Amino acid sequence: MPTHGPAQTTQRSLLCPLLAALTFLSGCATTTRIYVKSKETTNDGNTMYMAVRTVDPKAATLNEPYQQSAAKLFTDPPDPTIITTQPIFPGDSAAVTLDNIDKDVVVSFFFTSPGPNWRVPLHRPLPAEIYIDLGQHQVERVQVKKR
Repeated sequence: MPTHGPAQTTQRSLLCPLLAALTFLSGCATTTRIYVKSKETTNDGNTMYMAVRTVDPKAATLNEPYQQSAAKLFTDPPDPTIITTQPIFPGDSAAVTLDNIDKDVVVSFFFTSPGPNWRVPLHRPLPAEIYIDLGQHQVERVQVKKR
């Protein structure tokens, strides 16, 4: 018959709060999926980049000029606000997953000759899914699936 000494009781008493914390944290985890669809004519048939970055809604970053945003793409050291960058190939689709982002974000598309709709701001709480359709020189359509 097994005995239950002080060491085993201590292990159990530590294990219960740990399991409870892990269950709580996993329940609070949020994932946002961004789906991007481009056309053969997107960016005049040339590869372009998408960047997802965190922004402070009170700062001027939501109104940041195109050239200033583009300059942050390939800095060394990398810009700390950029979560991810990804090439977008004309006629292809792309997907990005954001895990546990607790800030507002902006999804920017760096067209060679951008139209006025080259970025998509997303405010907290971030939606479950975002579907973005790209046109020739700008974002054509955005659909949001809330949680």
